[in-house]
Amino acid sequence: MRVFLILLSKELKAFFLSPVAYVVIGLVMVLNGFSFTSGLTDLEEKASPATLAVYTFNSVPFWLAYFFIFPVITMRLFAEEQKMGTLETLLTAPVHSWQVILSKYFAAVIFYMIIWVPSLINFTIFRLTCAPDPATIGSLGGAYTIILLIGVFNIAIGCLSSALTSNQIVAAMTCFTCCLLHFLLGFLLLFFSKEIPPQFQDFISYISTMEHVRNFIDGLVDTRQFFYYTGFAALILGLTYHVLEFRKWKA
Repeated sequence: MRVFLILLSKELKAFFLSPVAYVVIGLVMVLNGFSFTSGLTDLEEKASPATLAVYTFNSVPFWLAYFFIFPVITMRLFAEEQKMGTLETLLTAPVHSWQVILSKYFAAVIFYMIIWVPSLINFTIFRLTCAPDPATIGSLGGAYTIILLIGVFNIAIGCLSSALTSNQIVAAMTCFTCCLLHFLLGFLLLFFSKEIPPQFQDFISYISTMEHVRNFIDGLVDTRQFFYYTGFAALILGLTYHVLEFRKWKA
């Protein structure tokens, strides 16, 4: 455990010593600020059953930029060390491969959680200056929960993508493509619902990120999605472990 904590501390320092981290934080702050103010403007102009969290986290501008976060966070995790030749040294040190993987993974998850703190401050100020709405509180809790679950899954994809190559650009493009394709599966039900058999519609609905986001922001928390995202994240991290083990024995 001590070795893991040392590696985790090292990875967190690497995040915050890099200018990329502050670019990501700035990007997310601008993105959330734009969605937040747009939602307030829409709610002021006309009455709507939708909550402010819906306008903020389920808008087109939000999702257009959201999937760029994961490639930027994860592309350097393993690819940079492979390019510099330090990954083999790390893997042959008296540490386990799983400690290396989990330290990098949880450092990325912690950083991912931190970048959403400014948006939470926006909603806190809003609640303090306006009458609290129980529906808004439940919607907000569901929104942050699903954003965390999606992040846990997509960061695992980024770890695997970074472990497969020494080129950070290739790792970023692979991560972005895989995350986006998984998200776009939900659109199959929108455009091809008549052509898809009912049993496949149920399956697509179960794995559809769009459907999950809609339900969670409406306050309908489905515990199955916790198992879905964390289970697949564990599976992908297992694949990352085997990739690193292959590189260790190949070296």
